[in-house]
Amino acid sequence: MSNPRLSIIPAGAVTDRSLEPRDLQTLCLLGRHIDRAGWCTRSQVRMAAELGCGRATLQRSLDRLYEAGWVEKRRRDHWRPEDSTPSSSYAYRVKLDRDDFDLKSLERDADDDADDGHAENAEVPENGEGVPARGQGCPPEGTGAHACAGTGAHTYAGTSNAPLERPLKTIERDASARVRDRKEKFKAEFRKRWPTAVVDDRQRTDYAADALSPDEEKAALDGVGPFLDELKRQGRKSVPAGWRYLEEKRWTLLRQGEGSAGGSVARAAFEQGGTEHRALEALYAVAKARLFVNHGKVIYGGGLTPQVLAFAEVADKTSWQWIVDRHQVAAWQSFLASNVFGVRSPLLERRGDEMGFFAPAPWPPRKDGTWSDVEASQAGGDE
Repeated sequence: MSNPRLSIIPAGAVTDRSLEPRDLQTLCLLGRHIDRAGWCTRSQVRMAAELGCGRATLQRSLDRLYEAGWVEKRRRDHWRPEDSTPSSSYAYRVKLDRDDFDLKSLERDADDDADDGHAENAEVPENGEGVPARGQGCPPEGTGAHACAGTGAHTYAGTSNAPLERPLKTIERDASARVRDRKEKFKAEFRKRWPTAVVDDRQRTDYAADALSPDEEKAALDGVGPFLDELKRQGRKSVPAGWRYLEEKRWTLLRQGEGSAGGSVARAAFEQGGTEHRALEALYAVAKARLFVNHGKVIYGGGLTPQVLAFAEVADKTSWQWIVDRHQVAAWQSFLASNVFGVRSPLLERRGDEMGFFAPAPWPPRKDGTWSDVEASQAGGDE
């Protein structure tokens, strides 16, 4: 083949423990798409497609390569000053040399040069065309293609492909990255399926989606079609917002209707003024919902778990906290969706530039009814 396409990478990057296998793929890919000056201006979307990964994964690899000093980058909108708003498009160039890298570490010891046991030093007879003869560094001759033919590559027997030990921080970072990628894929797929996604509040939809577990994400997507069909069957002309569908887990209502006679749900009645009433009143106050009271009895359609009863001793609403953290909001939304029934007002409200809500503590109570990282004045009142 004339004019073969080559990609040269710095030798030090191969043994850099701060890099990951995907980073070396990215480094090689940059070298395939350079211009005469050595810069790669290829779209990240197209490069991600070549590597079979998401754009966010490719971006993280580029960031690690840049931070490690193996690539340099420049703004493609170079007419803007460097201290202006971050650019949405960069060009990258592989740095073949790094001043702080010890090239002597790549040199073999003197004893290795004379060792005939090394495959690179062994004499390999050729077939006259620069290709090793069969049996020397190539797979056995057969009907299939020979991957090493014409390359001089050697196949080493008995090598171990066990991965290098990776720092705990790197493992945790990868796990978080996989969760983010899964969440982004779910949100994108949900927006494709939900009719009102274009006009919905995107931030609220993201909050509701972040509160779902992997199993709930699958159930939510599977329930979109049956839920919309049920709306048509009932003659509903409007479709609720996507964030409301996710936050209230409305796909579960379909199963409740199928599993109970006439779609009815068993409910319990409690005396007003009792512990159960105080707990439910505080819980519904967080959710901005109204308790159903009939003939002096508080009607509740769920179970009085220790988590619900924990609200009986919360402090007065005037001492509640303003919750804006995304993870805390998602945790509260998931908890309220599982324990509050009936019509609810939107949980989040705007104060200045922030979207949030008031709650007795940063996080919902644990399953045993205790509160995490909360002072007594925040959750249990003054003792």
